[in-house]
Amino acid sequence: MKYVIAVHAGAGYLKPANEVKYKKLCKKACNKGLEVIANNGSALEAVTLATSVLEDSPITNAGYGSNLTWNGTVECDASIMDGKSMHFGGIGAVSGVKNPIKLAKLICEKQNMQLSFGRIPPCLLVGQGAYDFAKANNIAIVDPHELITDKSKKQFVYNKYKVMKDNIDIPMNKSRLDTVGCVCIDNLGRTAASSSSGGIILKHSGRVGQSALLGSGCWAQINENVSIAVTTSGCGEHLMKTNLAKEISHQLMNNECPTFAINKSFNEHFFQSPLLSSYKEKLAGALVLYQNNDYYEILSAHSTKTMCFAYATESNHKSIVSRLTPSTSGNRLLVHGYPV
Repeated sequence: MKYVIAVHAGAGYLKPANEVKYKKLCKKACNKGLEVIANNGSALEAVTLATSVLEDSPITNAGYGSNLTWNGTVECDASIMDGKSMHFGGIGAVSGVKNPIKLAKLICEKQNMQLSFGRIPPCLLVGQGAYDFAKANNIAIVDPHELITDKSKKQFVYNKYKVMKDNIDIPMNKSRLDTVGCVCIDNLGRTAASSSSGGIILKHSGRVGQSALLGSGCWAQINENVSIAVTTSGCGEHLMKTNLAKEISHQLMNNECPTFAINKSFNEHFFQSPLLSSYKEKLAGALVLYQNNDYYEILSAHSTKTMCFAYATESNHKSIVSRLTPSTSGNRLLVHGYPV
């Protein structure tokens, strides 16, 4: 069976001058994930390592280099889902964890634990409780200030000044919405998906975004001959309200054409959703891995200005920056499919 991995560095706004380094990073993350599978690792392990590579880079909004909260701190969200077991692990508003995705994976893997007194293992932990869980289970802990880069600090000072002194709102379509994520299917047909983010710029402390939540940040599922993995990016509140990752998977399971399914998901359950009726611009991106028998396809879709992603198999590598062309129309969607 073929194995495939794909990562994204976010759906948001990417300056053309930065395209090369983002594409290079995505390719590096894919290659690290491929190495895991080539050494008999699972899709879950490959997704975790590939996402960790993205978290360790100062140019993404995840882990090191994340957006800062209104109070000037880093609070990360992350989640991962195993398509075979349907187990899920998520963490929200966590400070001081070097690689949030590794903590999410640990929570996911502990879903089968037997606890005393009929207790059930958590699938989502937040804040101090998540930090304590990471520390107790030997997940790498760092001083929270070590996750702050000079770039994120400068952006924090500039944007907070604009909001407080000039009363100027930050245009959402120009802000860093660059949540990262990964989708994978390994050589045994197991799927996994991940999402990791520092959240929107100047967010309230304690705010949890879609990257922490089941069905909003990621989804992975296997059903008879069809395997699917989905990861999302964009405005977390829009994605949480519409549960977009799960909705895309549902449409893919019930339509023979994956491109049609993704268009249907966005148009009927995102752009036209009554839950988003008060929003003028509805910003989202999705990276999808679809497998039906011997047919494999990577699909990207976004209503943001740009989305950077890469995919790789044992014989094929490609990194792409997808860009919407300028238009005065309302919410627009760009969908690409790449058979692999």
